[in-house]
Amino acid sequence: MSERPAGPALVGREDDVAVLTAALEAAGGGRMAALFLTGEAGVGKTRLVQDLAGRAAAAGATVLFGGATDIEESPPFWPVTSALRGLLRSDSGKAVRRQLEPWTAQVDELLAAGPVDPHARVQTLELLRHVVLRLAERSTVVLAVEDLQWADRSTLDLLAYLVANLPDERVLIVASHRTDAPSARSPARTMISELARHRQVRSLDVAPLRRAAVAELVAASAPGRPDLVELVWQRSAGNAFIAEETLRAVRDGDPQALSMTLRELVLSRIGGLAPAVLRVVRAVALCDGLLPHRLLAAALDDPADLLDALRVAVDAGVVVVDPGTDGYRLRHGLMTDVVVGELLPGERIDLHRRYAVALSAAWARELPGVDARLAHHWQAAGDTARAAAAAVAAAEAAVRVRGYAEAHRHWLRAARLAGAVTAPTPSRATCLERAAEAAHLAGDADQAVALVGERLELVDDPGGRDAALLHARTGQYLVAAGRGTEASFAYGRARDALPATGADQERAAVLGGHAAALWAAGDLAAARTTAQDALEAARRAGLVVEEARALATLGFSLAYLEDPAAGENALVASLAAAERAADPMEIAHAYRSLAELLCGPLNELDRGIRVSRTGGARIDQLGLSRSAGAGLLAVGANGLFRAGRWDEAEALVAEAWTHSPTGAEALELRLARARMDTGRGRFDEAEDDLEAVDALSAGSAGPRYRIPMWTLRAGVAMWRDRPDLALDHVGAGLDVVEQGSDDVWLDAPLVWHGARARAELTRLGMRRRDDGIDARLARHAAALTRKAATSVPAVRVIVELFVRQCHAEDGRADNRSDPAEWADLAKEWGDLGQPYPTAYAHMRHAEAQFTRRAHSVAAIDALRRAERIVRELGATPFLAELTQLAERARVRIDTPVPAPRRAPELDPPSPRTVPGPVPADELAELTARELEVLSELADGHTNREVAQRLFISEKTVGAHVGRIYAKLGVHTRVQASAVWFRARPDRRT
Repeated sequence: MSERPAGPALVGREDDVAVLTAALEAAGGGRMAALFLTGEAGVGKTRLVQDLAGRAAAAGATVLFGGATDIEESPPFWPVTSALRGLLRSDSGKAVRRQLEPWTAQVDELLAAGPVDPHARVQTLELLRHVVLRLAERSTVVLAVEDLQWADRSTLDLLAYLVANLPDERVLIVASHRTDAPSARSPARTMISELARHRQVRSLDVAPLRRAAVAELVAASAPGRPDLVELVWQRSAGNAFIAEETLRAVRDGDPQALSMTLRELVLSRIGGLAPAVLRVVRAVALCDGLLPHRLLAAALDDPADLLDALRVAVDAGVVVVDPGTDGYRLRHGLMTDVVVGELLPGERIDLHRRYAVALSAAWARELPGVDARLAHHWQAAGDTARAAAAAVAAAEAAVRVRGYAEAHRHWLRAARLAGAVTAPTPSRATCLERAAEAAHLAGDADQAVALVGERLELVDDPGGRDAALLHARTGQYLVAAGRGTEASFAYGRARDALPATGADQERAAVLGGHAAALWAAGDLAAARTTAQDALEAARRAGLVVEEARALATLGFSLAYLEDPAAGENALVASLAAAERAADPMEIAHAYRSLAELLCGPLNELDRGIRVSRTGGARIDQLGLSRSAGAGLLAVGANGLFRAGRWDEAEALVAEAWTHSPTGAEALELRLARARMDTGRGRFDEAEDDLEAVDALSAGSAGPRYRIPMWTLRAGVAMWRDRPDLALDHVGAGLDVVEQGSDDVWLDAPLVWHGARARAELTRLGMRRRDDGIDARLARHAAALTRKAATSVPAVRVIVELFVRQCHAEDGRADNRSDPAEWADLAKEWGDLGQPYPTAYAHMRHAEAQFTRRAHSVAAIDALRRAERIVRELGATPFLAELTQLAERARVRIDTPVPAPRRAPELDPPSPRTVPGPVPADELAELTARELEVLSELADGHTNREVAQRLFISEKTVGAHVGRIYAKLGVHTRVQASAVWFRARPDRRT
């Protein structure tokens, strides 16, 4: 098969080649690797990929080589299906087909692009996984995808799916991504960033060549012309493509090309082609994607000299034959841009019309994505009616394979075109509604909201039933976007537009959505009442989808406020109704509600985790991984976190991010990841996620996201020894609670973080202005008890534990921490199967024992219990605090318990560095404890304050002070302090 002409040897890429080689070797050893090459156009990514593919093929690997196209209408999975098609047509095609014999029919159907079963998208993902697995049984498989920035959503989902599901296979995924393309901030870029969390995934930034490499390139391409090095370097700045094109122009005898811009350089390259060849080059450029020979021939009326013209263009390095196919493209995307830009308007219109006519032939129906390409070319040719019809057909085809992102794009094109067509079918209004729903299903809730807003402008009666349903749909999409406050307003407008009686269909839809919005806003009582009304209206109207939606909200609210069994039954009924209606979003909603109830308020963690996994698998089948699937995985990760299964939780969060979620799901997932990062001491990463949640939810999201965000920010501040900042964060969270939140299960951890921060401030002797936070915390703790009394026992138990923990923290703040109270809390948290708060209570139990100088066996036992839990969790900052506590208590928690004669004295939890051994100086004779006492005296503390800070008696402090005076030969505090600061000038403040 034909390929691009051999270029200069690969120079200046030794490090990049080493990385690629290592990835290939890892894959050959049975460890999947994925490598994403990023960089500007022409920098050398394609050459690196081709070099790797060539070496891999020479070593016996199976190479699948495909590329994405720079058109929005490319069919789903195009780069991979085109690569597979090329492999089957190669010399080894027969052997490959025998290898794939179990899936021959499915593969042929996929490559033929015929009618697709409704569940085909998920089946396609699994089919392609099986294909790669089977090929990997024979040899290492290299899947190479070029120009990932133009890849369709389905291809991106497939790559993420393979990364997640082939960790121990002989597979190497390598893809190139342009960072200077208009779509550089595309979903592909987001996917690369998120997949980078996998240990087997690496992103390689292909940098421009260095000057030495450019000199080597000049020496290889133009021997004996070292004078060209400076010129080539100045013109190319290390861009390999520009450097090569500059050298090519010099060799062709056009010295003026050395000082031209890239556009002029490309034009000079094609300017010498004969008119017949140039006509073919222009036609290839305008197709803007893989161009089968038959299509090119039909568009150009099959001229007799077509093959000759193509041969000239290929030999000139302008046109390239795509490996493994019979398609053509220009050598580089930049060349395509320049050639297309030089076409006259009439030439462009004529070529687009020719392609559209050719694609309308019966034989062209076998081409993948033919309707999408027809829409593109008919629109560019100015035939709006035909373009609209083709766009509708392309959208419907994308929906059939669950390609919702592609469907949204096609419906949007159809809507734009429908406005200029006299009698479109369907109407512009219908196209907008379908575009909005497709955007919603694709996980782009904000875009769905915008499209419904555009649809509302077309409503004849703003107070009628149609407007009511559209406002309700706006509310539904706003909830999905995490914008609960706006959603409640939208549903209010929808309810206002309903007539007083009748209209049960519209009423069920509006009330069901409003109930879900109230639930998301934390108003569970109102959500329950509204959901009950919605359920009655849905059953009167016989609307199964609306019944499922109402049952999901009603079930959660019932289980939280009144009766867990009745609520769970309602959720099971919701799932059954959603399955009967075959409604993907309601199936996902039911699973999500049940999993969240079990993993959260009801604390049935194992069941909740199982539901999240089962539901996740079902949602994957429905093609909703990016939206509802990611949110459900976040719920499961939270359950795993509470159950102490942190490694599993991290893996689940990483898996969810491969789907590139947006809207509410992205908020949930960022909170889940921040929770894990905080627990394991990755505070910068946690802050990044929490700042993103803050920015995305400010002013529009309700307490569901804002309260956990402020709670986690307070937690990060506490671990960073900033209790003052933690209290500020808690105060901001209380502002949200006071705006209206009935979710005591959500509020309780926030209030406890405030009590914890207040206790640390007091213990550390840090001063804080009186901003009323103490009174607010006390008021909210009392409110938690009062509100929890109306909740079910499971909720009430958790909330009451947090309230009791607040009281225990108040005891710490007042130097009266009660060991028995903390021991009870540790036992009860342990009984609930939540190891993290269990370990915290054990730690405070030990601290309280040491403070009271009670018998130390219980204290050391509590420390050891906490240490075992924390070490198993991998809670790095918690383990560090436990270690510090043990050091201050002068005990070891990794050795058998001693039988001490008295309890150890506990050193103060001061952020200041504890004085250690000193050289032979004025302080050399003081013991470590005496140094600590002297440090406190120098800071101006009285004997009583020193006793409180060091957890020893005031009498003991006096004894220490007397010995300090004697050893230093001083008689007053001022004199002793002077000696301290003379010996420790760095401690002077």
